[in-house]
Amino acid sequence: MQALIPRLTNYNVRISPGGEFSLLVVESLSPFKWNFSCPQPGLARLEVQALANMFLGPLEPEDGIIKRTEAFLQGEKVVFQIELEEPVEAVGEEHPGLPFRLVLKFPRYPLQRFYRDKIIVLDPGHGGGDGGWRGPVNLWERDMAWRTAMAFAKILENLGARVEWTRGPEENPPWEKRSAVTREAVCFLSLHYYGDNDPAVRGTRVLYNPRSPGNRELAQRVLERIIRKVKTPFREMAPDAELAGLGNLTALRLEPATITNWVEEGMLRNPYFHQKVALATLTAIKEHFKEGGVVE
Repeated sequence: MQALIPRLTNYNVRISPGGEFSLLVVESLSPFKWNFSCPQPGLARLEVQALANMFLGPLEPEDGIIKRTEAFLQGEKVVFQIELEEPVEAVGEEHPGLPFRLVLKFPRYPLQRFYRDKIIVLDPGHGGGDGGWRGPVNLWERDMAWRTAMAFAKILENLGARVEWTRGPEENPPWEKRSAVTREAVCFLSLHYYGDNDPAVRGTRVLYNPRSPGNRELAQRVLERIIRKVKTPFREMAPDAELAGLGNLTALRLEPATITNWVEEGMLRNPYFHQKVALATLTAIKEHFKEGGVVE
C-alpha cells in the first residue's frame, strides 16, 4: 500500500509566550520530511516534502526578526522563503500529535540586546474621570490608550527594558507631572487615539518632539511601520509643541487609529491590534537608533 503524502494545513508566525523567539509554525495531518537552510545572511529557506491544503502566499509579520515569509510550490515540495530583519540562526523542533507541528525558533536577542536595561516612559493619555474621545459604540480613548500601553509594557519587559509610567489606571495627572521624567529615559511614548466630530475621518497620526535630533525621521519610520502593520490610512505626521517641553529627549505621541470612526473603533476591540502597534513602534525605534541615532 502506497504511503499517504503528508498534507500541510496551516502556517503562521508568532512570538513565543516569553518573548524569546519569533516562531514559524507549520502544521500537518501527519509527520513530514523537511530541510532548513540559510543561503545568505538575512534569508532562510524551509523545504517540506508535502502537499499543501492551505493558503500559499505571503505573510508580513515585521516583528523585528521575521520581516516576510512566502510559501509556494516547487515540484513535490512546499517551500517557505523567510526574509529576516536580523541575520539570526534558527533551530527546528518537531511536535508530534494531531496536528503535527514543525516549529522554527528564531531568537530575538537583537531586540533584547538593544532594549535591555533601557528606560522607556509610557504615557497613556487621559485617565480617571477624563475619558477623552468616545467611539460611536462605547469605547473610550482613555481605556484604549491604557490597553495599548499594556501591550507595550509586556513586550518591553520581555525584552529586558525598564518601563516607567506617567499615570496609574485610574489617574489623570497634569502634563507637568507626566513630563517630569527621569533623565536616564531613552524614549517617551505618549499614547492616544484621535477623535473627530466627522465619523468619516480615520487614519493614523504620529507627532514628534521637534527639539530632539532625528525625531522627525523616527516619527516617519514609526508611522510607516504602524500603517503597514494594522492597515490604517495615513492621516498626519507633525511636530508637537507639548513634547518640545521635554528638551532633547526622543519623544513621540502616537495616535494609531481614529476612535470616532466606526471601522477603526471596531479594530480597537481586537487585542492583537494593540500588540501590532507596539511591535511596529518598538521595531522602528530600534531600527532608527541602529542606523544612526546612537543610544547604547
